[in-house]
Parts: sequence; C-alpha cells; structure tokens
Amino acid sequence: MNALWLIPTEVSDTPAPVSVIRLVLPQAEHISEEIAEAFAQRARAEAGGGLKPILLDITGVASISRGARAVLSRSRSASAIAVVGTSAVDRVLANFLLGGEPPPCPTRYFGDEDTAVAWLLERADDR
Repeated sequence: MNALWLIPTEVSDTPAPVSVIRLVLPQAEHISEEIAEAFAQRARAEAGGGLKPILLDITGVASISRGARAVLSRSRSASAIAVVGTSAVDRVLANFLLGGEPPPCPTRYFGDEDTAVAWLLERADDR
C-alpha cells in the first residue's frame, strides 16, 4: 500500500498549501473488496476526519471487483477524486469504477497525473 501527501509549492494564491492524498493501487493485482477497504481506511486516516482531494492511481491494475467499486465509490473522506490510468485497459477499468453509484464528490478520470493534480487543486480553490 502506498499513500503519500503531495504538497504543491506552485500554488501561492491559496490561503494554505493544499495536500492531496495519493493512493496507488497495486499493479497486476485483482482489486478485491478487502484491498479496496484497506485503501479506504488509509485515506480516512490520512484525511484525519476532514475532506481531502484524492488521486487514485489505477495504472496497471488487473481488475476491480464489484465489491471494490462499491467501497471506493462511497468514500466519505474525499472532497474530489481524480482517477489516473495510462492505458486503454486503465480507462476501461476507470469507466467500470465510475459507473457504479453516483460518487459523493466530483470524480473524473485522467490519463496523466499532472492534469489530475491540477484538476484537484482547482476543486480545492472552489472551497
């Protein structure tokens, strides 16, 4: 499991630096409900009871179960979620992931991390 804080230094017009929770799902793995729950717990811990933007990297994931989709779609620690993947397979998995229950916050797929982070920071500016 990997969760890191990204603190953008180029955003000077915001009152405080915006931190983004970065979750990287394991490559070549079937993402089960249990794996998704472990990542969701980590995100909740990182968010500290508040709402934070989340970058969810699904690059190279083998598959995502319906149970995992349900867990990831009911996040209550995210102010916005950017799903990132780089291949056509990643895009198909993202469509499956985003095709479940309507997400509780703005959620979008991106083909690269820089664009995803910029979108998340725009959402943070809307607060």
